[in-house]
Amino acid sequence: MFINRVSELAALQSRFGSRTPHLLIVYGRRRVGKTELLRVFMKEKPHIYYMADRRTEREQLELFSARMADYFNDPVVREQPLQNWDLVFTYISKNLKRQENLIIVLDEFPYLAEVNPALPSIIQRHWDEQLKNSNVYLILCGSSMSFMEKELLSHKSPLYGRRTGQMEITPFGIPEVREMFPTVPSQRLVELYSVFGGIPAYLGFYNVRKNLWSNIAEQIFPADAFLYNEVHFLMMEEMRTPHNYFAIMKAIAYGDTKVNEIVQRTGLERGVVGKYLDHLIDLRIIQRLIPVTDNPVRSRKGIYRFKDNYFRFWFKYIYPNKTYLEEGRTSLVMDAIKKDFPAFVGPVFEDIARAYIRRQGIMGIPVKKAGNWWEKNTEIDIAAFDEKDRMIIGECKWSNKKVGVDIYRNLLLKQKHLIGYARDFRYVLFSKSGYTDDMKKLARDDGVVLYSLDDVLGE
Repeated sequence: MFINRVSELAALQSRFGSRTPHLLIVYGRRRVGKTELLRVFMKEKPHIYYMADRRTEREQLELFSARMADYFNDPVVREQPLQNWDLVFTYISKNLKRQENLIIVLDEFPYLAEVNPALPSIIQRHWDEQLKNSNVYLILCGSSMSFMEKELLSHKSPLYGRRTGQMEITPFGIPEVREMFPTVPSQRLVELYSVFGGIPAYLGFYNVRKNLWSNIAEQIFPADAFLYNEVHFLMMEEMRTPHNYFAIMKAIAYGDTKVNEIVQRTGLERGVVGKYLDHLIDLRIIQRLIPVTDNPVRSRKGIYRFKDNYFRFWFKYIYPNKTYLEEGRTSLVMDAIKKDFPAFVGPVFEDIARAYIRRQGIMGIPVKKAGNWWEKNTEIDIAAFDEKDRMIIGECKWSNKKVGVDIYRNLLLKQKHLIGYARDFRYVLFSKSGYTDDMKKLARDDGVVLYSLDDVLGE
């Protein structure tokens, strides 16, 4: 089932409809749905699609020549594949029809460049000499985030200044997960999102006919399961020293979110940790967070947390317990997950609430920025500024208890730390289990905005 990607499809279609040459870079995490997006876009349009892999350059050229031979109906090229990429792009330029927009997709382009590092320069030369005056729609697509951003998108790339667009395909947020699982109750949806995250391929393993624990036991625990091995596979693809990255991510999963804490936990040097953290940010696996009131460049309060929910789950519960799982002692691991699962889901619910505020604003008023705020022993789950420069502060509670007046009053006590940042404040609360009658009455009197789980997920 193809979910959402409406804006991405519209952008691809708009360029195609312009009937002008395009060189587009499409990139994103592995399994995020890039290929499926391109397949939907190319459907019923003239195209040559090729997905590269770890073959030799000669094999890649033979396979791509076969795709060209099929499209151009050329038995000569089918029998005598072109021997280098110069010949390939020369052939394409000569055979393009003026009146026809032809889509050419080189998927997993980093594999092609791995066996021929000169390929971006070759494309640049042919683009400058021929293709920029044609009706070609050339798409270079890849999953290696470091390669795509540093080798194709940076100002040092031969293709810098030639590309006519770039598109990062990002993981699903909770609205897309809701669209993917429309019949799943709200609480269960947040819980499955907390475990499986927003990568469509991971979500595709979730069986809605079974509960979350059965899905974890059947789709993640077995040593031969795709999801059990996925994290290790991705790390091996992207990193030269995966064991150091594993140590850092395990530390973050266990709550060591500051650089000093990660250094102490891992025993790695501070400079090494900083370099690895930057790479993990580039891969969209973790993120650096600062208080919403701080300057992103100058702030020294940065903490590191997982951006990818499945990686967080895997490093919290799977990686430390691999021995138990491979011995078949799965009940021990499942008991550990169940014991603190509400605490595990809580931060994800906070992320969902902040994302909701960014999308919807407060009572129809857009927000300029939204995040959270902390200082020493004080933390506020929701902190945002709206277009009227009012500060919105709030709390999120993933608990079986209804939120009462005590939570709101505690929020008012925390507000004193923020007096220097705003003169006017608004208050919001997010609750999994609803609100007490006293809190509802106080909210009406004080103008507090109360959000339920269905409010957030039932957009």
